[in-house]
Amino acid sequence: MARTPAATVRHDRGFWTDNALLGAASLVSGLFNYLYHVVLAHVLGPRSYGDLATLLNLTSILLIPLPVVTLVFTRLGRRPAPQQQRAARRLWLAGVALWLGAVAAGGLLGRTFNLPPGLVPVFTLEVVPSLPLAANLGLWQHARRYLRVGLLDVMLNAFRVVAAGVAGLSRSPLLLVGILEALAAWATWWASRGTSRLPVRRRPASWRLVAGTATAGTVNALFALSDGLVAKARLPAVAAGRYTGLATIGHTVPFLSGSVATVMLTAILARPDRHGRYLGVTLAVYALLALGAEGLFAGAGAWLIRTVLGAGFLPLAPLLPPYGWGMMAQGFLNILMLYAVARRNWLPVLTAATGWAAWTAWLTRAGSPAGFVSVTLATMLPALALSALVVGLTYRKGGPAAGRTPLEPVP
Repeated sequence: MARTPAATVRHDRGFWTDNALLGAASLVSGLFNYLYHVVLAHVLGPRSYGDLATLLNLTSILLIPLPVVTLVFTRLGRRPAPQQQRAARRLWLAGVALWLGAVAAGGLLGRTFNLPPGLVPVFTLEVVPSLPLAANLGLWQHARRYLRVGLLDVMLNAFRVVAAGVAGLSRSPLLLVGILEALAAWATWWASRGTSRLPVRRRPASWRLVAGTATAGTVNALFALSDGLVAKARLPAVAAGRYTGLATIGHTVPFLSGSVATVMLTAILARPDRHGRYLGVTLAVYALLALGAEGLFAGAGAWLIRTVLGAGFLPLAPLLPPYGWGMMAQGFLNILMLYAVARRNWLPVLTAATGWAAWTAWLTRAGSPAGFVSVTLATMLPALALSALVVGLTYRKGGPAAGRTPLEPVP
């Protein structure tokens, strides 16, 4: 039997080490995120918690470029100094422009979503440093410095828990949460600096590569927040607050796909000849994690909701297991999209984008939390099946360009 080359063995070990580092950091960050919502859900109650979730989702809309920027810089790596400096300036300007736009639209957004006045500008202030932070995270990920990436992620979520704990002692908890969230983003950006020491990739990136990568990042971000926003706009206040609590727990499942998919992406970029192996291992690892979460939802869903969100959210406990299956499918879609990014094969990305559009359009016609869950199942499962079919049919597309050796990284 042929012996596996030593370089391949080292790379495979690095793949598992990267998964362990980023997975552990994601687990700790996820626990901090749960603790953040546990504290605020108990302090605020369903109605005010719905306001918090809406403010966070509105901020997430402004931060849709954030995972896009991270993914683009993860895919492309650090460029020569003049290009990198221009990109940094543009990201700072974009962050300021987005925040000023939120300030200008704050009154309209507050009336549309029945929010307390003056909170939109405060909550969206974190947008300004978040785009440069996203770029730095992408550069560290491209270099496979996952210990640094994981520590930054843990740092940001730990700050959020502190914000929730302090805000619970205030007479204006939502206002204080917004202020402290902004401070957390600035502090994490400060800690993310130092990317100028990373290796430079001088090969130019095509517009198609940038556009395709950005599209995948955008769809990934929209998957994470669309149902919460539609619920706030279409459901009564208490029902919307309860559904956003359900989504907070349910979106943990696709969150599990984030770290393993990112490691898969950078591993394939370094060794494109191993793309099939890394895809298969990533899908298997995520399936085990997601099934474990779904088992918890099915066996202890009521306990989980009571512990994390409070007794006021218990009416939606029966919806958690079916919602979890829809979210599991969403996580598989995220993995397939990042695989497509690594292989420069954009058809699976377009397929997932079509699934998101159908999901969101159908959600606007659902009139209850149960309807939202039914729509999620009825769209996510077919979208996953179609995306998997597309990936299977186009499996041999993409990869190293003509004339390149199989071991040479894809630019």
